Amino acid sequence: MTEELIGASAALASLVGLSHWARSVPTRAWGDGTPDRIRAWAIALGTMVLQGVVAVTAAGPTAGVALVIAAWMALGWLLVLAMNLWPQAALRWARRLGALGGAGCVVALGWLLVRG
Repeated sequence: MTEELIGASAALASLVGLSHWARSVPTRAWGDGTPDRIRAWAIALGTMVLQGVVAVTAAGPTAGVALVIAAWMALGWLLVLAMNLWPQAALRWARRLGALGGAGCVVALGWLLVRG
């Protein structure tokens, strides 16, 4: 049961990187194309590293990497769909769920290290 919760947290954390990236590129829904792309890429990369470490520690290397790639693909597609249908609500919820997932990853990583 704990591996599933850790996996869900790792998947939701991708919304942090995806929402920052979407704000930094010119998109129809949110992006204004601000020159803050380096920060957005750094946040996205940091999110991937955090997700990868947590997912690999919890589920093993193959499953962990597959989880991170699938989360970015599936949640990225869903976020683009939501951005076009409900731009303001999608931004709010992407930030909230991403923060929840990121906090879950940090707690899970601490728990895995203490248990370990």
